[in-house]
This record gives sequence, C-alpha cells and structure tokens, in this order.
Amino acid sequence: MSEIKIANHAVSRRRVLQAGAATAGIAGFPYFFVKAHAQSDPKVLRLYNWDGTFGEFFNKHWIEPFAKKMDIKIEVIRLTGSRLPLEKVQAQIQAGRPETDFLPMHGDQVVFAKRNNLAMQVPRMAVPEYANIYPEFATEFGPRLVLWCYGLAYNTQKVSPAPTSWKALWDQKFAGKVAINEALRDQTLQMVNLAFKGKPHPIDAVTFKHLTALRPSLVSLWTNGADAEQLFRTGEIVMSPFWNGRVTTLKREGLPIEFAVPDEGFFVRATTYGVPRNARNPELAFKWLNFICSKEPQQAMVEFGYGTPNKLVQYTPEQAKSVIVADPSMVKKVVPEDFELILDKTAEWTGMWTKWKAG
Repeated sequence: MSEIKIANHAVSRRRVLQAGAATAGIAGFPYFFVKAHAQSDPKVLRLYNWDGTFGEFFNKHWIEPFAKKMDIKIEVIRLTGSRLPLEKVQAQIQAGRPETDFLPMHGDQVVFAKRNNLAMQVPRMAVPEYANIYPEFATEFGPRLVLWCYGLAYNTQKVSPAPTSWKALWDQKFAGKVAINEALRDQTLQMVNLAFKGKPHPIDAVTFKHLTALRPSLVSLWTNGADAEQLFRTGEIVMSPFWNGRVTTLKREGLPIEFAVPDEGFFVRATTYGVPRNARNPELAFKWLNFICSKEPQQAMVEFGYGTPNKLVQYTPEQAKSVIVADPSMVKKVVPEDFELILDKTAEWTGMWTKWKAG
C-alpha cells in the first residue's frame, strides 16, 4: 500500500536555463552499479517538496500518483521558499548520506553541483520519457522541467495601457505602488540592466544608481512569492516583476492581474530535477524522473500555469497565454542567462545589494 509521509521539520533557503555542456565533476555511475546499489534499499523514495500552492500541486499531481502507481512509501521533506539549500546538501552528500533521493536545482545550482561532484548522471535508458522531451531539456543530470517566466505583473484596473517596458516601474504615476524582489535578486539586478543597458551585464555602480532612483517608489523588497501575491491582493502594489505561474494563481482568485513581457526581453528559467550522489535509492529516483517527465504530470503542470518541454502536451488558448513560452513571438524575447557568471558573482552582488539596501 502506498504511503506519503511528511517530515515534521522544514528546510529553509533563499537565493534557471542553459545548464549546457560541461560534464566534468558529475559522478557518472554505470547503470548496472546503480541497480545493484538500489537492491539494498527499502521500497522508499525520499523527496523534497515545496510549501504553498506549488507544493500542494506537486503533492496532488506528482507525488501521490507516483506512490500509488509504484505502490511505495514516499517520505517528504518540506522546503521553505523556492530554493534548495545546496550547501547543506553538499555536506550530507560528502558524508555519504543525503537526506533525499532528489535534487531540484536552479541553473546556478546545477553549475555548483557539477563543480563539487554532487549529482549522479542520469542514464538515458533509465528515463524512456526523454524521447518525448525537447532535447535541450533532457540533460544527463536530469530533466529540466517547470518553465517559469520573469516579467511584469500588473493590476489591469490601475495600470493602463499595459506596460511594454521594464522602465514602467520607474514611472512616477506608480510611485508608492510598486515592489521588486529581493528573493532571487540576481534576476532583479539583471532586470534593471535590461531596462537601461539593453543587456543583463555587467552589474555595477550604474545598475545600483538606477535602483536608487527607484527606491522612493518602492513599497517592498519582497522575499518570497507568497508575500508578493499578498501585496497584490491587498492593493498595496499595482506592479512588480513577478513569475507567470504566480500571476495565474492570482487570476484564478479573480484578481484583475496580467503578465506583460517587456520589449527589452524577459527571463525564462527551469528547474533541473536530479539525483544526489550517494542517494539511497537511485533506481527508484530514476523511475520518479521518468514519471514526472510523462504527459499526464506535465499536462497538469500546464493547467497549473507553467510551461513544459514535453512535446505531447496540448495547450488550450488560455493555457498558451498563461505559460507564455507556447507563443513563438514571446520566445523570441527570451534573454539567455549565464549561470556560471551568476554563481561566480553571487557573493559580490550580494555585498553590493546589502550596501545599497543599508544606504
């Protein structure tokens, strides 16, 4: 009988996708070794899951159906926010005992995992559903799923016409009614550069000069998506950089809100779902990856509001509008991100941000 067990402790963290080419540093275990190792593990899969509405979706449409299909027990550890605490996980992996069999990684975290030998290679034979995934999303370290777009969310009753530029945040008509994200601040900094430099880098004193000009108009530097949602619900803000799936959630609630893709471009990230080195049940983890790549779980993801790389999924017109990336004209506006650079510069940018915030 399948069983879902939720750990009663939470892991917190704060801190995307061409995780392309380099394979050095990732543990490449032969598949026969993985199978042999898995035989000593119980019929238990250990997974991270998120909090909030996304975690509820993940549990209902991915975790519970997989547990039932495989007749297994799944132990879940809740994450607070949107980001895996990879430094903590690194220590667990190096000690030979990662707490789960599953690594959901942002783009820069994939780079970190490569450099520090934290992830196993995922054999293509172990994930037959890769045949139905666009090739650039079927990586050797796991599938890149859940395509989330970063653009401008705005209240359609308070902001008219619809914004066409990131610079709308600086428009004095909306002073005291806008916010930006401190969560994933690298996106905020790159956004400022897109608005005024036409490209995401370099992040420098000029970037922060424009942020300083925006400061008097800001209501909040929100630190997670749930906070931003609430700012829109209460009417405290009418516009903010935001993620399209969150906008879809608010629209379902009846809020007058839309997602705009600025003319300067926008960012699209995806999460790489991998398996940690020294995982206790890697074979079952590979089956899990295969399941979540399949049509039904990915169709559910589209209905929730995020894009999918699964070629078999069909979109209604409304779903295509919500996921953004189903529209070729929108895809042309996607600005690539350099996750090697983001990882290498994070400490420097954090220091600059902290100094700006204190000032």
